[in-house]
Amino acid sequence: MKRTVCMLLLAVASCRPDPGDSDYENHQPTDPDGPGPGGEEEILPGPFPYQAGQRRLAVGFYEGGKSEEIIVNDVDTHIYLYEGTANIESSTTRIEGKVADRVVHTGKTWLGFGIHWDTPHNLDAWKTLHVSLNSADPGFSSVKIGMSDTKGIQVDVGKYGYVNDGQWHHVAIPVSDFTAAGVKLNAIQAPFVFIAGQGAAGNSLLLDNLYFTVD
Repeated sequence: MKRTVCMLLLAVASCRPDPGDSDYENHQPTDPDGPGPGGEEEILPGPFPYQAGQRRLAVGFYEGGKSEEIIVNDVDTHIYLYEGTANIESSTTRIEGKVADRVVHTGKTWLGFGIHWDTPHNLDAWKTLHVSLNSADPGFSSVKIGMSDTKGIQVDVGKYGYVNDGQWHHVAIPVSDFTAAGVKLNAIQAPFVFIAGQGAAGNSLLLDNLYFTVD
């Protein structure tokens, strides 16, 4: 059962997000050699293409090369939509791979979703969280990204280069910014949490190219 109080507090305070509705249908493991949803599409390398020998961890919302991956399988790894505040759709307007994900506001006073692991993982080896974002809609003028162990910490991505101007922006967040606020990397339960403010129904943001690196 969802703890509504925690979900409402998440928009304004540090709180470990409880699972909302699961969104798995469009997030099964992607075959990078297979066709996109509209037929065969060009595979885009992304702003920082993977190079053989690099360490790169994929946790979802990513199709590119990687050395390690924790697959979203809706068995022990999930994408949860918090309190019905968001929908997620596939889009061929992307910055890497064949598809991106369009995060769509349902018109509530905040928006949130996240990747959740039933069993905590140790992310001690990973130093930077990378993600690419694109929106010009008012509902995404302020965006926070977080990580959670038993509690959640979010940071304002405007500090890392995100601008609500309708262009792609690649955000690189030092994991130390989460640990400095108390997140324990050896017990991560949600490696990626996304929070936005109030927006009109239909406001959307493109999200793509999510991964962790060791530098």
